[in-house]
Amino acid sequence: MTVHKGENRRADRPGRELTEGQPAVGAQDRRSSSPRGEARRLRWILPILAGLLLLGLAWLSFTADPEITALRNVVHYKVVQAVGGPRVRSDEPAGELTGTIQDDSGAPVAGAVVLVASPLGDVYTAESDVSGRYRIDGVPPGRYVPVAGKRGYDDALEQVCGLGLCFKDAVRVRPGTETQGVDLTLAPSEPPEVILDDSLVVSPTVDVEVGAPFPSKSLRTHFTFERAGLRVNDCWLYEPLVGEGPLPAMLLVLPGPVAGWEIIPVPFAAEGFSVLACYPLRGIEIDEDAGDLLTALAYVREGRVPSRADPERLALVGASFTSLHTWRLLQLADLFDVTLVLGGMADGFAFRHDVEMGTAETRPPFDQVLMALGFPNTSPELYFRYSAMYHLEGLPPACLLHGVDDELSPFSQSVELAEEMERQGLAYEFYAYEGLKHYFSTRADDATTQQMFRDSLDCLRRWMESE
Repeated sequence: MTVHKGENRRADRPGRELTEGQPAVGAQDRRSSSPRGEARRLRWILPILAGLLLLGLAWLSFTADPEITALRNVVHYKVVQAVGGPRVRSDEPAGELTGTIQDDSGAPVAGAVVLVASPLGDVYTAESDVSGRYRIDGVPPGRYVPVAGKRGYDDALEQVCGLGLCFKDAVRVRPGTETQGVDLTLAPSEPPEVILDDSLVVSPTVDVEVGAPFPSKSLRTHFTFERAGLRVNDCWLYEPLVGEGPLPAMLLVLPGPVAGWEIIPVPFAAEGFSVLACYPLRGIEIDEDAGDLLTALAYVREGRVPSRADPERLALVGASFTSLHTWRLLQLADLFDVTLVLGGMADGFAFRHDVEMGTAETRPPFDQVLMALGFPNTSPELYFRYSAMYHLEGLPPACLLHGVDDELSPFSQSVELAEEMERQGLAYEFYAYEGLKHYFSTRADDATTQQMFRDSLDCLRRWMESE
């Protein structure tokens, strides 16, 4: 290439060649590398970086992603505990919260439960009247996020939304004053989507046997399927070795992998039940777990997984942590004739209060779950959603079994639930076992464990036969 004089005066300097496509080095380079040039670049780069950082922080602060929300709550909990723990201003006059509950068409909703909770889990509640109005009295001064719910509707809380983000809108209750206009809208609930597709894989049926505390044999069929981005692979069907159907059916939601808990479904199957036993896989995403469980049940009820189950007689059984799944399933699906809960949680707010007061014990993973839920005054939604105490309307007959000496799920959880069911005129049976802790004994000669199994059978059969 020929370079003409005048095109670039540096091109003909000794030791320098200008090739095609190579930028010339001159005054422009000196300007760009000068402090003034660097300052000009920073002048527009820094605002962009700051904006991106703010957007990232806003997303982390307000996203509803369950994993991010849980992490955010854990960090908040640890910070608060590091500075002395949550506090409640009890030395000042209480205030009131008033407002209305309506549906998404603007019509008033009567009989909705509305509550706020303190950081320690104390609950202040009311019920909406025929005009949708409510009043919560005796609320200590502080910041709260009100939450409301009623069977047939999604739970609701105050939110402010914009730019694709939403955050909970806390209200401030001042000493001796009434905070007005805290209005909530309830939208009709929809059960999780159940789609039966070709992802189902059913394994051959085999015989299985368990020993103490209830020596039994049954048939076992394993199946898997895909739903919502997950291969659900811990659902197993247990049925008697012999006999014709239809058999009373049971959805058994276990708090651990089914293979480690076969001492429960095998004896029930040997006693004449068709038992669908599943272990939820999604951690604190209980609503997604509920969708998985209802889909597994549909595969059995529709005959895609061969069984002798009677679709008209169905029990729901949960224990420990999966009692939360049990109560949620009862809200979402009107399928079950009776429910049985062993060592269950009925009121997340009360459990939080017991922990904060030192009257309940938490151990991994329960302590992590509690932190992930957040403080009840500003993050009440999950405490409320999965607490049977506030969702008893339409509940089928319940068999409540609990060890008096339960060290993880306080015995008071079932006591208070039974009292509330009695107050509302609901059908239930309550069995208390002296000396029984959270995890029952697996010894063959343990009389308490044997009695608990007989009580479970009797209660389930009684209500399923009556239905």
